[in-house]
This record gives sequence, C-alpha cells and structure tokens, in this order.
Amino acid sequence: MPACHTSPTTLLLRVCLTGAVPASVSAAQASQTTFVFIDSEQRLGNGDSLSVALGDLDGDGDLDAMVANYAHPGGAPNAVWTNDGTGTLANSEPALGQGRSRDVAIGDLDGDGDLDAIIANDNQPNTVWINDGTGTFTDSGQTLGDDKSRSVALGDLDGDGDLDAMFANSAQPNTIWVNDGTGTFSDSGQKLGKSRSQSVALGDLDGDGDLDAMVANDLSQPTIIWINDGDGILTRSPRTLETEFSRAVALGDLDGDGDLDAMVARYLGGPNTVWTNDGSAHFSNSGQALGKGDSRSVALGDLDGDGDLDAVVANWDSESSTIWLNDHTGRFTDSGQALGHRESTCVALGDLDGDDAPDALLAKGTFRKGLPNTIWMNTEIKAANNP
Repeated sequence: MPACHTSPTTLLLRVCLTGAVPASVSAAQASQTTFVFIDSEQRLGNGDSLSVALGDLDGDGDLDAMVANYAHPGGAPNAVWTNDGTGTLANSEPALGQGRSRDVAIGDLDGDGDLDAIIANDNQPNTVWINDGTGTFTDSGQTLGDDKSRSVALGDLDGDGDLDAMFANSAQPNTIWVNDGTGTFSDSGQKLGKSRSQSVALGDLDGDGDLDAMVANDLSQPTIIWINDGDGILTRSPRTLETEFSRAVALGDLDGDGDLDAMVARYLGGPNTVWTNDGSAHFSNSGQALGKGDSRSVALGDLDGDGDLDAVVANWDSESSTIWLNDHTGRFTDSGQALGHRESTCVALGDLDGDDAPDALLAKGTFRKGLPNTIWMNTEIKAANNP
C-alpha cells in the first residue's frame, strides 16, 4: 500500500471546535485531551480509493486533495477535490484518467510554481499530469514504465534542483525516473531490488545532504534502505529494518535528535513498529508494538500541538484507524481516539480548515462496497479542569 502524501511545500498544520466530544472519546479522556478528531460528515466519492495527496492545487492558499482510485468495471476515475477554504471539498471535474491507480504524488514538476502530479498504476503505464495553475490537469502523454507499481515518491535525487520520481514495484525492480526540469522524465536505468515492494519514502537518512530511500516490502522481506551517492545513484545498504508484511513507511524526526526515524505500517497480525536512526542510516527497533496489525498507511504530524510528530494509522479489517501520541522521545501511546470504521487504505494529514492544526483525510478502498472517503477535523478541546 502506498505512502500517502502532503505536498512538502504546503505541510500546514491547523483546526476548529464545532461540536461535542464524539462517543469514541470518553469523558475521562476528554478531560485530559487538548484535541479530538470529529467526523466532518463529508463523503467524497464512492470509488475504491487507495491513495490521497494534499496540496494547494488551484492556487487559492488552502489545501485541496487528489485521490487515486483503483478502477474496476464501473469504478471511479482519479479525481481532484477542491477546498473552499473552510475544509469543505467538492469534486472539481474533469477526471484524471481511469485505471488501476495505486498511488499519487504531487509537486512542481515543470518549474512553473504550481503542483503537478504523478500517478502510479498497477500493470499499466504510470502517468504525469501537468497543472495549469488553476487545478486543471492535463495528461502530459508520458508513460513512466509499465510495472506493477504500488507507490511513488518525489524528490531531487540527482541534486539538479528539480523533482525526480522513484517507484516501488511489486515483484519487479524499483525504478528511478529523472526530471529534466521541464516535467519530462527519462528512465535512469537503475533497477533497485526485486522485492514485493509496497511503499517508498525519500529523505536524508545518513546526514550527507542528499535524498536516500526507504522501501517497505511485503511477505517475509525486510524494509530496505537505499543510499544515494549525491548524483542520484542509489546503492542498497547492508542494514535493513527486519519487518515482515509491511505496507507503508513514513519518515520523520520522531525522537527529537535531528535525524529521520521511521514508522512502518504492517498487516496480517503484525503490529506497527518504530525504528530510530543513529544519524548514519543505522536504524534500531525501538521495541514498540503499535496496534493489532492489518494497517495500510501511516501519516506523521503534530496532532496535539506539543512540537513533536504524532501518527495516524489507517487500518483495514482489524480495527478503526488510530491516533498515536508521541512523548517527545519517540515513544508512542494510543490516544484512545478512533477515526471511523474499518477498510481504510490511506491517510493524509494537512490543515484543511485554516485553523493551524492538521486534519485527516481517510481513503477507503474496499474493492467491493464503494465506501466514500471521509474527512476528520482536528478540534481543540479545553480540559475540564483547565478551562
């Protein structure tokens, strides 16, 4: 399952109190809680959505959403949902292709200052969509491979100032496509592993100033680290994260020591895990077991406004999506809050309603029920004993 995205240029964190504490939070919890997520009651489409990316797509200063749908016969195409500034999203039309889409990543691909998109497809060509600045996207006509792509991440891998793309592919080598600065991509020729890769995240893992990669793999295969030489050539590190049945990985400084740590979402009964970095891309299992497993996505953000990165985990069959709070040292505690019901495939965090706290958009991808995607607003609550 892909990593879900907020545009790196628009990672804004906001929210607002509009109702009572939901039933999923007890009175005792509320008395000690400074925030709670409330269902906005918006229902966005009814496709089998596998990924969502947040960013200001139409240039009006708020966060919009792009949703990748896995289109079965009669299924929904990929779609852009535009925000009115209050967190209310509407389908903008027209559709952005219709295929077996697994992931979407957004960024300024052609250097014109707006956010474009790359869509990763399963056994179909991956596609590049160019934004005209108003949130209207046009297919560039490029096909970036024809692989079993599960995830795509954007970043400047070769140090030339534009965004390149790395694809995680299942049972096929992962690939890197290099941007010429105009949004035109060419295959770097690198073939990175041949695992059942599900998710890729980019970040400077070894502290040398360039972007490395972490790839989460399915079955009994570990999560693999790929180290960049600064010119966009990636080499597999001998160090791995000994995880199994992994679906997603998110990178962030979880323990406050200035380097990037990792949280890995797992399924088939394996709990989610936290891995701390020593600054040289050597990761150690923190020993934490977060949740019951069957997770499909994880997103990091400061949910409670205390200055560290917390986590929202999207879960499938075993439990509702959950919120985990960080104690500043990378130790996580279940907040007791649950976001909706099961069958969530992806979660993205961003300030949708302009109140400086990260809200959550949950994608649903049932492959059978056509459940709608949902928005959960992060709402500040004053503690009962501290009005």
